[in-house]
Amino acid sequence: MTFYIKIWPDNTATLMTQWGQVLWTFPNPDEAMAACREWYALHEVRTEYESVTPDDLHEKVPFGW
Repeated sequence: MTFYIKIWPDNTATLMTQWGQVLWTFPNPDEAMAACREWYALHEVRTEYESVTPDDLHEKVPFGW
């Protein structure tokens, strides 16, 4: 499963799936990352991390998708 973390201006962080389903909002990005690491470890999934900015998404995701 691919997770995304949306960091808000107040530094809270929302963890969501690749389909946009919101799983939880954490008080900070570190706690959101820890939840991802725990999920991957529990399911024994090899992980790769990539930082994506909103500008990157415009390049990677077709408009209207």
